[in-house]
Amino acid sequence: MDPEMVTRTIQLIIAPVVMIPSCSILGSGLLAHYSALGERLRRMVRERVELDHETASGSISGLLEYINSQLLALFHRHQLVRTSLVGVLIAIVFFIADMFTIALSVISNSPGLSSAVLIVFLAGVASLLLGSLFAVFDVTLSHSIFAQETRHVISMDRSTAGKS
Repeated sequence: MDPEMVTRTIQLIIAPVVMIPSCSILGSGLLAHYSALGERLRRMVRERVELDHETASGSISGLLEYINSQLLALFHRHQLVRTSLVGVLIAIVFFIADMFTIALSVISNSPGLSSAVLIVFLAGVASLLLGSLFAVFDVTLSHSIFAQETRHVISMDRSTAGKS
């Protein structure tokens, strides 16, 4: 292999190499978000169990139902972020595999492997796209959940003010 071919091969490998840190940065943010949601979910479950033990009379059943609905919504968001994170991590695997495919393609000079380079790269991009879409779904759902919580608290304020 001559030096020009080695240089060209390295340049070909650079595209997936640039994608890996990009995915890693996105993945780190998603992992932090995933952990925060998991911790919030655990705290709400603990709060729900404590409330369940404190009340045998059922006087706060409305609050328990509200917490149950919030738990389900939070669990759904946790699943969305997990799916998003998995998509990004799979994209990293595809980009690393693409680097090897490029190297094998150059070494073997096989036309079939040249097509595989593009296919593996596009699979990585598609996986990154799916991961990003699930992150968008989470952000959208997050806003609607917070809006619901805000409306619930405001309605509680109004009902409490009317009783005094």
